[in-house]
Amino acid sequence: MRVKGIAAVAAAMMVLAAGCTSDEPDPRRSTGIDGPTLRIVAGSEQESVVETIVEPWCAGKGYHCEVTLKGSVDQARLLAAGSREHDAYWFASSVFSQLGDKANVLQDVQPMFLTPVVFAGWRGEMQRLGFADRADVGIAEILRAVESGRTRVWVTNPTQSNSGATVLFGFMNYFAGNGPGTPLSQQQLDSPAVEQGVTRFIAAMDQTPPSTGTLMTECLARPADCRTMFTYEDLVIEKNQELVRAGKEPLVVAYPRGSLAISDAPLGFLPQGDEGDAVRRGIVRELQDHLLTDPGAQAQLLKLGRRPVTGVGLTLDNPDLSVFNPEWGIQATINEQGIQYPAAPVIEAALDRYQTRYRRPVNTFYCLDGSGSMAANEGWNGVQAAAHQIFDQDQAALNFLRTHPQDSTTVGIFNRDLVEGTPWVVDGDDAAGLHGLTERINAYRPTGGTNMYACLQRAAAELSRPQPADRRRLVVLMTDGQSESADRGGAVAALTSLGVPVVAIAFGRDVDAAQLREVATATGGAYVQQDDLVSALRQAAGYK
Repeated sequence: MRVKGIAAVAAAMMVLAAGCTSDEPDPRRSTGIDGPTLRIVAGSEQESVVETIVEPWCAGKGYHCEVTLKGSVDQARLLAAGSREHDAYWFASSVFSQLGDKANVLQDVQPMFLTPVVFAGWRGEMQRLGFADRADVGIAEILRAVESGRTRVWVTNPTQSNSGATVLFGFMNYFAGNGPGTPLSQQQLDSPAVEQGVTRFIAAMDQTPPSTGTLMTECLARPADCRTMFTYEDLVIEKNQELVRAGKEPLVVAYPRGSLAISDAPLGFLPQGDEGDAVRRGIVRELQDHLLTDPGAQAQLLKLGRRPVTGVGLTLDNPDLSVFNPEWGIQATINEQGIQYPAAPVIEAALDRYQTRYRRPVNTFYCLDGSGSMAANEGWNGVQAAAHQIFDQDQAALNFLRTHPQDSTTVGIFNRDLVEGTPWVVDGDDAAGLHGLTERINAYRPTGGTNMYACLQRAAAELSRPQPADRRRLVVLMTDGQSESADRGGAVAALTSLGVPVVAIAFGRDVDAAQLREVATATGGAYVQQDDLVSALRQAAGYK
């Protein structure tokens, strides 16, 4: 992946992934009604549907609906772990729902609407590539454009985002020679054709943000760095409406003919095993029926760019051309079957291989604030918990964040200077060595002042050393205060000249946002204001 910057993590940098307006968790919201309660956990890509349709419906019915937005991996983990925190799960697609529901505990699961994954780019770029004003762009043509370096392409991390995962399986099907109705098998996954094809494809990506929301927001904000991307059709429609209102150039889409991936937004009920199950199940069924059959709800979904599951394939009757706009390449009639996703064990194996075989290795340097205030505000407790989630490979595997055998992981702790004895370095995926990072972080006691630039200077020095040709470089910075600035100019200039992006995480009320924004912007990285350090650091680790 030819990296000249990491997409900035939008607003809340929480957990994951996987394909959405944002794959990050959101605070729970409620309709404020005192009637029967239904707790729904939904992918963040459902946010506009929740706000526009679900919440008004719940209020009108007298139901107390609590909706929590979470990323794909978190949903899958909660469900697989047997959590009873939620009464209904609403995934972006059946990819991660299969991983979470291997025990088949969800009931009445139904897809709520459809949206295909498209190859999208700025209108001028798509015209230059020869993809604009065409309805027959095949997956092989898109692959040639991507691999030739004719455009700069972004796709989300497949292990963290549904959109990235669906793109991955679409191309795997292509490399395996499968038609749309034939799912990828384990034997095909093991084949050289799939292994080599996917590795080559992933290597051609310029950036792999951990969520679709981050990808969409930052691609639009940085058109010079992001020329094309793989994303959801409905999100292109939403963003284009904003761009046109602002008098800006819209995006144009092409559908990867021959291996089209479709998101199906499955919603299912999770029994709690108590006397309230019958009522809650009834509410879920009512909601499903409302979304699938009510003319008003169907009209609202169409305005949001969602295609009904009740039609013939992806064909729309009398489409609103201001939404499904042919000038944006949107096709109201798509006479093509979407790919069939593989069985859960194959999905899990493919995502595991992305982490340890398909993606390029990364040299990651963590600069963690170990000043005295991190003890007073309990920030160091969050750092310790995050270290367990990221570095301990049993937990990293659950988060789909395993370390690549050729990765290099460096942890520096700073207070008024770089803490004596740090940084600590682990080469490769040595489980004992990576667990040692967790133990050392657990043993450290925060003290002293704050000078993040001392750690950034050391990171620049370490990352300036000769690297293997295929290795990326990344700095993850976290602080809760205002840094001394004597080393500022040299540190920022060094990282900028190296082209090493910095994901800068601001924690707590006393942080100097301007300092973090400066280093993130200068290096083409990310600024994040986030008080959940476990989620923030896990998300930062997803930039691989």
